[in-house]
Amino acid sequence: MRTFIITSSQVRKLPRWGLLLVCVLYVLPGLLGRDPWRVADAAGFGIAFTMFEGTPLDWLVPNVAGQTLAGEGPLPFALAAGFAKLMSWIAPALEGLIPGLEITPHLSIRLAAIIGLSVMLAANWYAIYLLTRRPGVAPSDPLGVGANATDFARAMADSGLLILIATFGLIARMHETTAVAAQMTLIALFILGLAMSLDSPTRGTVLAALAIAATTATRGLPIVLPMLLTWLALLWICQPFTLVRATALKVGMPLLIGASLIWPAFLIANGSTEAIVFLTEWLLWNTSSLGLPSLESLQYLGRYAPWFFWPAWPLAAWAIYRWAGRFDQPAVALPVLLAALFLAAALCATDPGEAWLLGATLPLAVLAAIGLPTLTRAVVNLIDWFAVMLFSLFGFAIWAYWLALLTGWPPRMAASARALTPGFMAHWSPLDLALALLASVAWLLLVRWRISRHPPVIWRAVVLSSGGLCLAWFLLMTLWLPVFNERNTYRGVADEIASFVPPDHSCVETRALGLAERASLAYFAGLRYGDGSTPCRFLLIQDYGNAADYAPPDEAGWRLVWNGRRRARANDRLRLYILEEAEVITRK
Repeated sequence: MRTFIITSSQVRKLPRWGLLLVCVLYVLPGLLGRDPWRVADAAGFGIAFTMFEGTPLDWLVPNVAGQTLAGEGPLPFALAAGFAKLMSWIAPALEGLIPGLEITPHLSIRLAAIIGLSVMLAANWYAIYLLTRRPGVAPSDPLGVGANATDFARAMADSGLLILIATFGLIARMHETTAVAAQMTLIALFILGLAMSLDSPTRGTVLAALAIAATTATRGLPIVLPMLLTWLALLWICQPFTLVRATALKVGMPLLIGASLIWPAFLIANGSTEAIVFLTEWLLWNTSSLGLPSLESLQYLGRYAPWFFWPAWPLAAWAIYRWAGRFDQPAVALPVLLAALFLAAALCATDPGEAWLLGATLPLAVLAAIGLPTLTRAVVNLIDWFAVMLFSLFGFAIWAYWLALLTGWPPRMAASARALTPGFMAHWSPLDLALALLASVAWLLLVRWRISRHPPVIWRAVVLSSGGLCLAWFLLMTLWLPVFNERNTYRGVADEIASFVPPDHSCVETRALGLAERASLAYFAGLRYGDGSTPCRFLLIQDYGNAADYAPPDEAGWRLVWNGRRRARANDRLRLYILEEAEVITRK
């Protein structure tokens, strides 16, 4: 690697208020002020809500109102449900202090997600700080004019955090109440634990071991494998880690194994059929989720990875090139190994998807950060102008389509906007409008500052990218939140169903009901689903495709009392039937 010098002016501190503001604008929008949304978000909320209202078995076996999910572990949902329990105990006092405040289980579970996301960002910052503060990473200073190691590490940590925030594929997934989002926090804590172990072997080793063990009870062994293999490899191939190998093997590995077995041991100790069946299904899922690399996985990675990891991946690739030959440094070896193994797992996934790509974003952000100091001025300017054009265009389009939605002009834009939620009466909030205007003005001021000044600081290459992504996300989660909420929530459908199903109903039988619908209707409509042991008076069927093909139930006695759908999904309908009184008596 060619030597380079970093002066004290290049590591000038990014104002803490500015960094915290970016983090707040990244974390809060999309997690507050909305209902559980369909698919993964609503299903994850449903697991936590089932625990919140359920039995001890529900805390061990992840399920949505009785329907289990073999590919999920209980830990993140149990933490969210536990936090919701705590909030329910202190809710009366808080609601008395703040007029109009209503602490619902949904709000409490969202607040738990906010805490998890905040911990991930903080752990990422501190891990990069520890890794880049070490000798061998800070640039040489033969003339005595360079930056000191602490200032350099702080600038690198600021840059890595901005890169992580700017990563395209991360933002939507991290604003869902899912095990995938929680797993990112555990990966960040694992990286932090390994970085800490170089200076505090016991504390860092314990943190890394517990992060892997918690992963077992979150997303299972396929995610544990890249983390564990990375740790073991570093203990033999990276010299600083070999110095703490004894602690890792004598303390870390036994703790990892013992803590990983706690949840399976509780399932076995429970002894119920449901617990044993779930453990068997969970083990089968773990063994079947990874296989040999497939053409499908390779095509998925080639198609989606370039935008998913933008802008981290080109900076990370540059860092690997510039730091070639320095694999003995933890700041290089750790992220390279972890990112490579997570990408290998994505290639071996039997069901490729975004969830498999997320694990690589954190180590790529670490790599991208250490590549920034070696970028030329021309490359930095290119990144800046790309961010200015891209996010200014995004912001303009978000505003333009929102105004078209409200005013009906231009007609084509208005028609495209209204197609998202046919029949929805668009409205706007003065507070949301004011916040969106402030965010837009802040973006313009940031662009003006960057264009008019060329501060020789490391983090300037990514400040516009992170600020621009935060702007686009903030505008979507303020101006467009009512539209997205209407498109993705089942609140309206649940209210209609609740008008036909009395609160004291015994149970509702379901057929082909999706997890998101099951969770949302249980929460909003208070439905209690049957388990097949006793007959139910109500039957709820979910249909897909042409309405003309919907067939009535084969059994006699069912009478259709309601059918409906969300406005956004014409070919996705729900039908509610009631069993006639005579049939109820007969079936009993």
